[in-house]
Amino acid sequence: MQYNQQRAEELTRRWRAVQETIAEAATDHSGARTETSAVPELMVVTKFFPASDVAALYDAGVRRVGENRDQEASVKASQLREEHLDTEADPLCWSFIGQLQSNKAKSVVKYATEVHSVDRASLVKSLAKAYANQLSRYEAEEAPAPAAHARGALDCLIQVNLDQNTTPSAGHAAEGQRGGTSMDEVMQLAELIEGADGLRCAGVMAVAPLGQDPDPAFERLFDISQHLRQEHPEADQISAGMSGDLESAIRWGSTVVRVGSQIMGSRPQNV
Repeated sequence: MQYNQQRAEELTRRWRAVQETIAEAATDHSGARTETSAVPELMVVTKFFPASDVAALYDAGVRRVGENRDQEASVKASQLREEHLDTEADPLCWSFIGQLQSNKAKSVVKYATEVHSVDRASLVKSLAKAYANQLSRYEAEEAPAPAAHARGALDCLIQVNLDQNTTPSAGHAAEGQRGGTSMDEVMQLAELIEGADGLRCAGVMAVAPLGQDPDPAFERLFDISQHLRQEHPEADQISAGMSGDLESAIRWGSTVVRVGSQIMGSRPQNV
């Protein structure tokens, strides 16, 4: 896939700069991190940007990207597969990070290896059904395998609402609300995920509340993660931190930070 070399160099430079920021933030042991904690992974959020940008990032070494609109993400993933840039030997991990309507599950399982926005029981059931149907079609040689098949299961992160001043709005993407289940329901969702064939509870995800100090919120998320891991030790991911608050998230144990604008730049005007 062709891309502008100057644009590729810009993306690579910004990606490396964010990696340096993450590495520096990882030296902060004033919160949940210790000297043995791993440096968090960087997920590049590529929403609104063309497949050619993703191709440039892939060639630079990026292997984890995040998208939050299925219609856009599915097209990009297909384009990269057609260009043989995303291979089974060296795959690109497509992470769905936005509010997901249940009727989009059958599309998402085709390209995503993980979903970071599981916030309700109905979505768990839809993802499990979609994964099973895609797997059955694959075994009948009628369709490709689910994207997560080679990994053994679709990794699901439970999105938690950290804003104590609002009511959790799970499943209300159509109204433009942020999603997230209540802290009390995390364990119930984890049990549903672990009990569903083809799904695996991989941890928790959250967005810092708007207009509030992110540190207390991310500390709460770390405590929730610790509680979850008592019952599900392998659910060790904490997906938290974006361009404006990644240092705070890392301080409180984030294992994956999601960064878009600092790497991709301003949103294209035609979006």
